[in-house]
Parts: sequence; structure tokens; C-alpha cells
Amino acid sequence: MISNYVFWPRMLLARWEPDEAGIAHAVDQAVLTMLARYGAPETRGA
Repeated sequence: MISNYVFWPRMLLARWEPDEAGIAHAVDQAVLTMLARYGAPETRGA
């Protein structure tokens, strides 16, 4: 997910430079996707 926005365009487009806000958004969305898919492990009372 992150590489689709940050890494690959830089490899293919010499002048591609996403701004910090765009990178932060891509990372945030990747984290939300991972949490939605796998979720945080449940903890049971200690």
C-alpha cells in the first residue's frame, strides 16, 4: 500500500515527489487497513 504511493512512482517517474502530508496519509491508511484486517489482539483480565 505504501509502496504503491511512495516507492513505485519514484522508480517510474523521475520528478515524482509526494509531499509529507501525502506520505503521512498513505501510512495512516495502511495502518488502518492492517488493523481492520487483523485487529489488535484481545487481552483478557490478568
